[in-house]
Amino acid sequence: MRHLIKPNFNVKNIVEDCASSIQSVEKRKRFTDSSSYIQSKSEEYDSSAKLGEWENITHESKVNGIIESNEMVSLYNDKFVKHSPEREQYYDKIMGLAINGKCPICGIGQVSTLDHYLAKTIYPTYAVTPINLVPVCRDCNTIKKDTPITSNNAAPFHPYFDHIDNLIWLKANVERKDCGFGISYCINPDIKDIDSNLYSRLNSHFSLYDLSKAYATQATTEIAENITIWEKKYKEWGKEILRKYLQECLESKEVYQRNTWNTALLRALIEDIDVLKTN
Repeated sequence: MRHLIKPNFNVKNIVEDCASSIQSVEKRKRFTDSSSYIQSKSEEYDSSAKLGEWENITHESKVNGIIESNEMVSLYNDKFVKHSPEREQYYDKIMGLAINGKCPICGIGQVSTLDHYLAKTIYPTYAVTPINLVPVCRDCNTIKKDTPITSNNAAPFHPYFDHIDNLIWLKANVERKDCGFGISYCINPDIKDIDSNLYSRLNSHFSLYDLSKAYATQATTEIAENITIWEKKYKEWGKEILRKYLQECLESKEVYQRNTWNTALLRALIEDIDVLKTN
């Protein structure tokens, strides 16, 4: 997962801007009357998220007691996303926070939509709260389920609030088989001894987005495209020089990000270099 710079927009202004084009005077008033409330709740969200206290963020069926859940969802869909002024001023700018247009969740797909970290159908108060809107690829947005967060240990990682690239938490396993290679990914079990809460969240996040499958698919292609040259260099250079070369490749990639499917793959190959030896 890639950390992103947190969007810095005034939520009260967003609500009022989105509501300004609502034709119904009564409905428009309910939104403008609730804008300060939504701003306050969004500030509480920010405080809880910084502390990792996701259980403290409650969901409510009515926002400020006067706005129905489906009305907040419509405000997001019809105004924040589709209405040109708001889309250009807010939606497009949040989309632009993704580094090189890559999904911060999987690091594979191109960003194409905004995901509500807390589902807008369950947490309607935060339907247009920028810190609840994360630019992601369509696959990650589709696979994520609309469920409440009932445990801090089970909360998926949030690109605006979580910094988890200081540890090597992603591990790959490569096995040579008669039909090719078997590749799998998992959370580094050593993390459990360092921080059991982090280990639990990593596994929940990994499972939620089915990242093991996505990463294995990428790694299978990577090996298929490089195995001929790796095997050749194993014979020409010997395994220690090949290991040194792969280590240099790894160090170069880790400058950008330490936990990706390809950095984990390189670490696995370096650790078990003989897997590149032809029979």
